[in-house]
Amino acid sequence: MTIRIGIIGPVGGATPSSPPGKGGRDALGRALEQLLDDPEIHQIIYLGLDDAATAAVEAQQRDALSEEAFLDRAAKLAHGGTPSAIDALLAEDEKRRRLAIVRRLPHPPARAIEMFERWILLAVHDKAMLDKDDVANAQVILYGKAKHADFKRFGPRCFFTPGPVSAGLVGRLELSAAGDLTLQAYDRHGRMEIDETLEAGSAKLVVTA
Repeated sequence: MTIRIGIIGPVGGATPSSPPGKGGRDALGRALEQLLDDPEIHQIIYLGLDDAATAAVEAQQRDALSEEAFLDRAAKLAHGGTPSAIDALLAEDEKRRRLAIVRRLPHPPARAIEMFERWILLAVHDKAMLDKDDVANAQVILYGKAKHADFKRFGPRCFFTPGPVSAGLVGRLELSAAGDLTLQAYDRHGRMEIDETLEAGSAKLVVTA
């Protein structure tokens, strides 16, 4: 089975902590919908420092069926509901449950560290806050503060960002059966801006004194 992590760049207001405008909120909503619709994505990381992703998830949760409403509709459909109506109800409930996979970064100076099989991922808003040990002990550094999507490889490790969500791209990390890690930035139509693969043999931990 393919395992994926979705990445969303920051919305960005006037400052990292300021609320985004309507255009930013709409772009974030579209990005969340795009990644949540991929059943192979088991986690979504938002690379902003603001509360935009939390607010977007809470808004979708309010619009979604409650557990009580789901059970009530399920009981009614059990007595003569069409297969398509039952499928639609189950899909709606699954989407509500999947909102729990959205994660946000901890406040600086904390860093988000994720083990993705043999790969060590480090996620921050601003890569300028990283020190030598941070870079040495991660194969993939995900960051949000950027003007556009970018991928840079430095020996056995790389820096990757999908850019601001307003640019219309989302990121995806995909782990292959062989352990290789593919990093992609793509738009709503699946057009790739970035498509790079790190081979499993390069996933080695370096410890500095």
